[in-house]
Amino acid sequence: MLVDTCVGNIGQYAFQNCSALTTVTFAKSYSGLYWGTLGTGMFEGCTSLKSVDIPNSVTEIGSGAFEGCISLTSIDIPNSVTEIGWGAFMGCTSLASVNIPNSVTGIGGQAFYGCSSLASIDIPNSVTKIGNEAFKG
Repeated sequence: MLVDTCVGNIGQYAFQNCSALTTVTFAKSYSGLYWGTLGTGMFEGCTSLKSVDIPNSVTEIGSGAFEGCISLTSIDIPNSVTEIGWGAFMGCTSLASVNIPNSVTGIGGQAFYGCSSLASIDIPNSVTKIGNEAFKG
């Protein structure tokens, strides 16, 4: 799916449980996310989602944005992101690789809870807050 610049705002739970969705690419100039956030539960339960190209307009990955995306294997978080929300990647059991840039200052509780394939992760010095159970399981 390509999210083009003609799409207005995308809100919370917009693609929740779209079980056949495999790829999401935002147009490079896309800025239609509410408050620069990949909203709460935006892709929650998209069990076939393997690839997401997060645009540089995103400043926060919201709570549960990718919760339960069991086919997601890697994610590159752009330099514009400063916060990874509570449970953002919770239950992404195939997630093995995450690139957290120096712009991130906070990782919410249970952000990577249950990401059992996550073998290693580099947390930059910019991170000053890691919530409870952020990497549990």
